[in-house]
Amino acid sequence: MMQAEGLRPSAVPSTHRGWLAQPGPLFSFFGATPESWIGKLWPRGRAWENGLSTATAADNFCNRWSGGLNFLRHGEAGSEVSIEPDGSVYPCCLKTKLPLGNLTEEKLVDILESLRGDPVYEAVNAGEPERMGLAHGWSVEEFRRKSHTTDPKGRPYANPCIGCDRFHEEVLAPRIAAARARRLGTKEIA
Repeated sequence: MMQAEGLRPSAVPSTHRGWLAQPGPLFSFFGATPESWIGKLWPRGRAWENGLSTATAADNFCNRWSGGLNFLRHGEAGSEVSIEPDGSVYPCCLKTKLPLGNLTEEKLVDILESLRGDPVYEAVNAGEPERMGLAHGWSVEEFRRKSHTTDPKGRPYANPCIGCDRFHEEVLAPRIAAARARRLGTKEIA
């Protein structure tokens, strides 16, 4: 699927940054394990379900390589998105609560360009998820407060990804649907 869209597999392991020197667009696959570059496991999937994430409120995955940092800067080294096998597009490998769009319905560049300038996605793009709600009544303090939860093992837990999930649930769901409808409404039917 990736090669059919013009991407080439990276010849460099995902644990090394040398792949940035390769001409793109490229893709690679990797796993989330404590011994990999991800280190502190994300609060998602099996790591979350089994209480294995050691990330704290200070661990901002958004401000890292393969996080949301620079995802809108398509065509530049270090710009990444995550694409699921069903075509769902996310601004980070962790995956936001909701996808930005779907490649089975629209082009990746169209999805990304439709989000450029949006304060929510510009905050993610800057690696500052705590600022994603400023234009929607969520202060940085509110975001941080909503970043706290209890993990499946019953322990107190806090991480910006939790705040991002809550912002998606409470604010972004209708905005993402409206942006998608606008993009698809401008497409000509073949």
